[in-house]
Amino acid sequence: MKYKILIFLAILFLIPQRLFACTITCSLYPVYDFAREIVKDKADVKLLLRPGVEPHEFEPSPMDVKALNDSEIFIFTGKNLEHWAQKISSSLNDTMIIDASENIEIIDNDPHVWLDLNKAQSMVKNILEGICKTDPKNSGFYRDNAEKYILELSKLDLKFMNLNKNKVLVFAGEFSYNYFVRRYGFEYVSAYEGENEPSLKSMAEILKFIRENGTKYIFSDAFGISKITQSISEQTNTKILILNSAHNVTTSSSFLKVMNDNYENIKLGLND
Repeated sequence: MKYKILIFLAILFLIPQRLFACTITCSLYPVYDFAREIVKDKADVKLLLRPGVEPHEFEPSPMDVKALNDSEIFIFTGKNLEHWAQKISSSLNDTMIIDASENIEIIDNDPHVWLDLNKAQSMVKNILEGICKTDPKNSGFYRDNAEKYILELSKLDLKFMNLNKNKVLVFAGEFSYNYFVRRYGFEYVSAYEGENEPSLKSMAEILKFIRENGTKYIFSDAFGISKITQSISEQTNTKILILNSAHNVTTSSSFLKVMNDNYENIKLGLND
């Protein structure tokens, strides 16, 4: 019996600590990845909306509510995108709720605040403070990780700032990039008005602009290239480049990789 107890204790000691740590549930991919970078192996970070789910139309199921109630922390992007998160908060008992865009200026009710990498750093700081309140014992570990991650975001932010702005970007898909173009000073034209499909007049104008300016590349989000985008590409003999809005990404990727890929595509579009 004594040996069985010793074996059990040895196994218990060898099991990774994260199995005994808190659970953090995140609404969308950007805040999920920010939390992952902060906590590393100190918590079990879960993504509520799986890739392919439309966040604007999402309604939490009873199972989702249970998962949130079972979590020590719930992180959501902000009330401008996730109205359901505001409603569900009152039904969560002992769960710490973190609004990642708290005290961040929101432009025209556009929720894609993370595409401004300076604002993304503020989101990381908001998440960090909430996590540290929940687990003060490991706050030093979390702060060190957040500092390193913010430095990487800052470096990439500067790279976007230093891009040559010698051409007008042409967006031929749904437009989610208000923060992005404002932060980095890009001139642009867009076929879509937000998520609204272009009118016949808008289509004619975008086709005319592409032809008159010798545009070689048009941009579309990775979240489904529309038939309209494909039609613009075919009619103008332009290549579609992905500018990923990063709100619906597989968990095997990383936010930094997505934004670095965006950087390379923007650089190609501007310099070719």
